[in-house]
Amino acid sequence: MIAGPSAPARPHPDGRTVFAAAALFALLTLTFYASPWDGGDDWETFRGAAWRILDGAPPLYGEPVTHAYYSNPPWLAVLCIPLALLPFRLGWAALAAATLGVALLLLRRWNRQASLVKPVLVLLSPPMFYTIMHGQVDLLIIGGVLLPAQWWALVALTKPQAALGLLAGVPRARWLQAGLLAGAVIAVSLVWFGNWPRALLNQPTPFVDAGHNLWAGLWPFQIPAGVLLIAMGMRRRDERLLIAGTPFLSPYAALSSFAGPWVAAITWLSDWQAAVVFASWWGAVIARAMGI
Repeated sequence: MIAGPSAPARPHPDGRTVFAAAALFALLTLTFYASPWDGGDDWETFRGAAWRILDGAPPLYGEPVTHAYYSNPPWLAVLCIPLALLPFRLGWAALAAATLGVALLLLRRWNRQASLVKPVLVLLSPPMFYTIMHGQVDLLIIGGVLLPAQWWALVALTKPQAALGLLAGVPRARWLQAGLLAGAVIAVSLVWFGNWPRALLNQPTPFVDAGHNLWAGLWPFQIPAGVLLIAMGMRRRDERLLIAGTPFLSPYAALSSFAGPWVAAITWLSDWQAAVVFASWWGAVIARAMGI
């Protein structure tokens, strides 16, 4: 199985660990809920798609859900239903708390001996701010790497610009299981939602030409970089490279698309190197905002 740096087998969490994790999640959720941060426009779309499923109308695709169309497979909207049942701001706060938790789990998986510096640089990074501010789900999708490898194909299809590279990480011994699992979910979705792939492909895609698309004007010239990183990931059997190369394969990538690659990349760096990259990234964001 492709994996990051080898690590000793982890024991099953005991009751105290589970309680501490639940308490931290609740605390983070309440903190975001009580914060003056006003965001979640993308979460509004995910939540609206979940409610369309609950209400049974209008269709999931072909009509804007809010300010935007829903542009992901239907099973992602189904997975959003538990949070969609909460009031809007509370659901966004829980999503933000889960995002932070998954980021730390990924960092622990890929860099078990990390100092306190790297978690701080992950949590305060530009893509993390963007992800939380807009209520995006990229890190939660990438968190699917924590699942058994037979799930990776389905994870990759859930949001290709965040996790497509995981398709190359499914071990050959798991191909049949991965294919059957993804095929079963797709078959159920086709029965439930009809020919949703055609409806999805027929939707307008204004976000591709939007200013927040980092590949606007560059596509498809960034593809070779993605292919290179994923090929290296396959050769070295390193899932971090599969995640890092993924955004380069898509015609659309927002800043949130690089949250997972940043968690992966930071594990190769020393603390001071990571701090230099972090500072330069924020410098670029500030310069862009000031029109420099």
